[in-house]
Amino acid sequence: MATNTYFPTYYAGHVGEQNLHQDLVDEQIKMFGSDIYYLPRTILKDNTLDDIIYSKYNDEFQVEMLLQNVAGFGGDEQYISQFGLRITDEVIFHVSTRRWTEAVAANTPVLTDPSRPNEGDLLYFPLTKDLYEIKYVQLETPFYQFGKIQYYTMTAELYVSTTGDDISTGVAEIDVVETIFSSAIALTLGVGGTGDYTVGEKVTGATSASEAEVKSWDSASRIIQIINRTGTFATGEALTGDSSGAVWVVSTFDTLQDTNSEYDQNRVIEDTADNIIDWTEGNPFGEAGNFTGSI
Repeated sequence: MATNTYFPTYYAGHVGEQNLHQDLVDEQIKMFGSDIYYLPRTILKDNTLDDIIYSKYNDEFQVEMLLQNVAGFGGDEQYISQFGLRITDEVIFHVSTRRWTEAVAANTPVLTDPSRPNEGDLLYFPLTKDLYEIKYVQLETPFYQFGKIQYYTMTAELYVSTTGDDISTGVAEIDVVETIFSSAIALTLGVGGTGDYTVGEKVTGATSASEAEVKSWDSASRIIQIINRTGTFATGEALTGDSSGAVWVVSTFDTLQDTNSEYDQNRVIEDTADNIIDWTEGNPFGEAGNFTGSI
């Protein structure tokens, strides 16, 4: 027996009912939600191995979302793993499908799937002043009420950068997260340089062509801290600021010493290992099997 032709089927719905339901969802989110910044992710991959080198977040779109976690963060929160202390505070946000299209998709950002929020993109929550990485997007809950999806549900975890991601949205309170958490090294520059570097500008090495972003510059001690390096600078090369025009010569630096972390022990581990293992040995396991001076 066929369905009743005088009543719309569940999956087909009626445009008037769909629009009414969507209006009610939008109104509730606008009344009880928060203005959240959505940061789409641009991935830079290795051409040979297709590995992700690092990610860039250069755009931001503000859209209202409703926070589901009214009693606090979800997830495992804090626990000790083989990699040390992990903080996995979890939040769940709802965003209207209509408002998503108007505020984000209509601006044609570069998205893996332009029709919906994408896993890997970031959300900035002004209340906690934290960035959260979208881990999963629920697309069909509730399941086609009146024959249409009215909102997306996003599960996100506290964002932790491990690859020195580039965050340059133009919103100061968001961009400062990169400065605080990105891996940084300090370069001591030689005397006789000219000009002063400005925070946030790009600096380029004359010999190595390596580039980096200035985190801080102290003209008295001639120490510049840099983040987002694209290579390794060379001792004795000139370091030029793109916007300031400052030019100083690199004197000394240590790529193993992360000035943004109080807990990194890369230099200690390196020096200790050098005292244990003799790296001058061609074959540390013995000379058996080596003929005619081969190694």
